[in-house]
Amino acid sequence: MKPLLPLFVVLACSLSFAQKVEKTKELEKAPIDFLGLFDSDRREKELTKTSTNLVLAAGFNQALGDGNGIGDAYRFWGSGTFEIGLEFATRLHPANDQIRFNYGLAMRMSNLHINDNKEFSTIDNVTTLEPIGFDVDRSTFTQINIVAPFHLEFGPRNLQTYKDGIKRYRNDDAFVFGIGGYLGFVSTSSQALKFDREGRGVTQTITNDYEVNNFLYGLSAYAGWGHLQLFATYGLNDIFKDSSLQERMLSFGIRIR
Repeated sequence: MKPLLPLFVVLACSLSFAQKVEKTKELEKAPIDFLGLFDSDRREKELTKTSTNLVLAAGFNQALGDGNGIGDAYRFWGSGTFEIGLEFATRLHPANDQIRFNYGLAMRMSNLHINDNKEFSTIDNVTTLEPIGFDVDRSTFTQINIVAPFHLEFGPRNLQTYKDGIKRYRNDDAFVFGIGGYLGFVSTSSQALKFDREGRGVTQTITNDYEVNNFLYGLSAYAGWGHLQLFATYGLNDIFKDSSLQERMLSFGIRIR
């Protein structure tokens, strides 16, 4: 996940530059959004109540609990999260854009880089963190989840009037912050070990349920300007069922929409 962060910074700078260039041009037509694919008359409406955004997010990920702090059991550099999803923003007041209810659907990938030559082991339906018994270059636990984020978002966006008289609220240069949470489920869980054997590099990947809690729920917040925000999420469910590892996921980073 670490190499993704510079990429997101470059994308953010590119978006900012594109916004400035766009403002110097005469905008003739309102932009096409996802809901327009299902409503042919939507593009001609003078003002719509709901808008859509593609959301990309990337950052760092940790599992906290039982006295385990950031970087203790799981390496900070190398433990990351990536998310891609579709967001809907519905104005709660018909006459202004001060508050919106944002909701959507996303795919989220989270991984933990395990320290000290350890791995997750499931015996008798109980998962614990155990020594591997030999040196490994990397031990990584990965979950792919489907989540439904929801937030109350505050901060007025800019109302853009186009040449054809159509009006749309845009995220350009607006400071916004959102607070809410998410619900979801675990799609897959896997663990990868990378090590040397007789002078050869070996990567071993095992996909298993690891007795994880398949239902996910947690808290989420973000804040920022324009298309770029900082975000943080905290899981309220333990990662594993019936385990002494009472740990919960914490993620933070940047998001672009």
